[in-house]
Amino acid sequence: MRIQPSGANLLDTVRTLLRDEVLPHVPKDKTYALLMSLNALGIAMRQLENGDDAENTEYEALRVLLDEEGSADELNRMFATLVRSGAADHDETLQGLLWQQTLQRVIESAPRYLVQEGLAEL
Repeated sequence: MRIQPSGANLLDTVRTLLRDEVLPHVPKDKTYALLMSLNALGIAMRQLENGDDAENTEYEALRVLLDEEGSADELNRMFATLVRSGAADHDETLQGLLWQQTLQRVIESAPRYLVQEGLAEL
């Protein structure tokens, strides 16, 4: 059993501290770097909170769809090759997987965008 607080909670604490206590005092020429760091902390926090389920589901979907074995990176490269070739243009199964991959990435990187576009609730 891990000691509390969790890794996600620790990241959230650091992120909040940096945003609320440090950011207002950072020189203008360093603001962008700190904002990018805060964004990276947010992504890492959401990835920890979400666990590996989405990644495992994506891997299995790629394995079945491509009827291939390999690492997640290898299967994603094969899938990207299919998409670039135009195979997804008229294939609803490929389009569905591409949409799921895109949605998962936005859930972790910019969840407020989904809310803004009416695609999800926070």
